[in-house]
Amino acid sequence: MAWIGGSAGVFRLHDSDDNCGSMISLVDAAEIFEVQVNTLTALADTALKIVEIEDEKFINELDLHLAWGSGAIPTAHPPKIDRARRSLDELILMKLIKIVYPKCSVTPQKKAGRKWVDLFVDVGGNHVAIEFFGPSHFIQQYSREITPPSDRKILIERFLGCECVIWPYWIQRCESNVRALFDRSAEGKASMWSTKAHFGDFVLPNSSEIVIALSSRFNAIETEGIGYMYLDSRTKNKPVHPIVKRIMDGKDKMERLIPRGNDKPNAFWLPKCIKSV
Repeated sequence: MAWIGGSAGVFRLHDSDDNCGSMISLVDAAEIFEVQVNTLTALADTALKIVEIEDEKFINELDLHLAWGSGAIPTAHPPKIDRARRSLDELILMKLIKIVYPKCSVTPQKKAGRKWVDLFVDVGGNHVAIEFFGPSHFIQQYSREITPPSDRKILIERFLGCECVIWPYWIQRCESNVRALFDRSAEGKASMWSTKAHFGDFVLPNSSEIVIALSSRFNAIETEGIGYMYLDSRTKNKPVHPIVKRIMDGKDKMERLIPRGNDKPNAFWLPKCIKSV
């Protein structure tokens, strides 16, 4: 969560395809944590900062993550299971999966050998394991070793006997991408709106290949490429990522959006407004 660059945009749990952002409504937050709304409002003077946007109350997702991790939110969903620490992204994905597949079973932090998998999903006897990969899985942070996502994927599939889908942070938390988990014809989408982590920061020499492979699993790449993810072209209510303006103003370089090992035209990675500059 340290890579979140700002509190931009509004997320809607029950309209997630068209509402993408960092601000979560009080009502949605209560549903995600399975607590009463007044349980969260009671934390307004201590653990949570509640703000109003067009007469509706919202909480920044980073504040929610920190409050949950500290134990301030009295929810039945623990922030840690055994030795595995959970993220708010995982909790949101779990709720979205249950919205799309009401009769499904979702097991958080299922044991897979010596490791744990973030989510293990059963939909009518069809199983998928999900590993959410935040920026620290691609960019060097502290002393964590950066390894190819395929290493983790293969390990989990070996122990659980089902597909393991790596859900990278640029794949939008939305119903379309949840459907793509079980329906290979479903069209997913990628979105960037506030993160400070970009493809050009990735450390592995074949990062381009990795981004394309992970995004293709969700059918999230358009004919022209993946540059649409910084704009609001496919998600009605999503802020344009601030790096777009920074690049157009000459305050940042377009190379930050292009991963190592790229053999595609640069335009594949860039939003239309930058391609034309």
